[in-house]
Amino acid sequence: MERIKNQRYLILVLMLYLFFSVILFSHYQYIINPDGISYISIAQNYVNGHISYAINGYWSPLYSWLLIPFILLWKVNLGNIIATKILAIIIGLFTLIAIYLILIKLHLNNYLNTVILLAFIPIMLYFTFQFITPDLLVACLLLYYLNFLMDEKYRKKEYMGLLTGFFGVLAFLAKSYVFFFFLIHFIFTNLFYVKNFPLDKGNIKKNLLWGLSIFLVISGIWVGVISEKYGVITIGTTGSYNYELVGPESDGHAMLYKGLITPPNEFSVSAWEDPSYFQLKKWNPLESTENFIHQIMIILNNFYNIVLISLYLLFVPFFSILLALFLFFKSNEKSIKNNVIFILGTIILYIGGYILIIVEGRYLWFSLILSFILGFYSLNELYNQNDIKLNFFRASIIIMVAALVFYPLLFFMYYNPSLGYYETSLALKSHGIEGNIASNDQWEIMDYLSYYLDSRFYGVTTHQSDSELKETLNFYQIDYYFVWGESGEYSSKGFIGELVYKNQYFEVFKVNNSY
Repeated sequence: MERIKNQRYLILVLMLYLFFSVILFSHYQYIINPDGISYISIAQNYVNGHISYAINGYWSPLYSWLLIPFILLWKVNLGNIIATKILAIIIGLFTLIAIYLILIKLHLNNYLNTVILLAFIPIMLYFTFQFITPDLLVACLLLYYLNFLMDEKYRKKEYMGLLTGFFGVLAFLAKSYVFFFFLIHFIFTNLFYVKNFPLDKGNIKKNLLWGLSIFLVISGIWVGVISEKYGVITIGTTGSYNYELVGPESDGHAMLYKGLITPPNEFSVSAWEDPSYFQLKKWNPLESTENFIHQIMIILNNFYNIVLISLYLLFVPFFSILLALFLFFKSNEKSIKNNVIFILGTIILYIGGYILIIVEGRYLWFSLILSFILGFYSLNELYNQNDIKLNFFRASIIIMVAALVFYPLLFFMYYNPSLGYYETSLALKSHGIEGNIASNDQWEIMDYLSYYLDSRFYGVTTHQSDSELKETLNFYQIDYYFVWGESGEYSSKGFIGELVYKNQYFEVFKVNNSY
């Protein structure tokens, strides 16, 4: 009977999430970002049979694969942007279910489970609509991986290793970062189980073998495919690129300072579709004292970013960790200690890789979800053991719920996306503007406009003389050149070509190519 009630409350939460998603959909369906354009472009290459172009070492494939059914339904670019929001809503639904399953594993009471799931709705809506990104997909898949790993059946039945390995490899196919996280986390968790459950060590070892086998076989296929494309053994180029990006001699993203860059293939919107080809300066923190200090500064800066992200969440993630440590030392129950070690260890390990390179809020969504689960669990167990009073328990629950609502509410109140880029692209299309495009500024906005125009964006030019600029535009066979801002940048713009469009932000010139 209790299980039926739980499922009814879960259905209610899912329906509320869908209800608010529908309300917000029309307002946030046009959100676009450069990463999203790349994922869509890759999915379109799969649909159109351009498999060699679709295989990409920087952008992991699963998110693009999941977009394929939507792209088959909607052939227009705006439709594909909208499709990413529909996919995100679906992923959000499954993420809420995964959270519910973990709460059940932790034996929280029915009332508290419902409160927690309801509190997760605002933050899940924020994850759904903020970016076109696979980070919510990664969080969802890893939560299912944890759910199977936490299940008592994992120690009792062999097949559970197949499920954990399968969800682990799906998470890797969603983001290459997961590769080493899974291997370290899965191996150490199984060693932890062997030590703490010696009677089940036979099944645990078999599940370890099954899980590693399915993970390495499937991931190995993808690793082989991308390694063949780039001519070097790699699990993905994202990590190396981002590490070079934060190096001591880095000038930032290449497309922002190197001038015009030819997109990697004839169907790419911009060079950002495959940053693997950008030549950034490699570095090693052990090569010199300066490099080692630079690495320390990266870690400190990333820790600062984590603190800042936690501030937006009323410092609840840190509060949850303190509660968990207090519970660990106060409790005498082995199962409680095991749960704290498992969840807290997962959080620390997942964050640990990012803190060495770069931290962005969306990279931490999985750990943030776990930190709130850990906080609610710790409060519940501390209250059940009479280690905290009722008033403290209630006040803490209210603060944690408020933290899950506060920042998403600010986002939805003050972030005001519009149809601006799409509407501008329609005006440009009416003037016949399409083809090879370049500009003097605003790389990101130009990427959006080029996507809607079905055009190829070669990037932003460097500061050049009139003759040098003309030569550059001719060399790359640019059809239209966008000039942003005041006209004083050039002595005269007539040398570029005919002015074909103008608004308050930029002018568009049809380039007179001499080739």
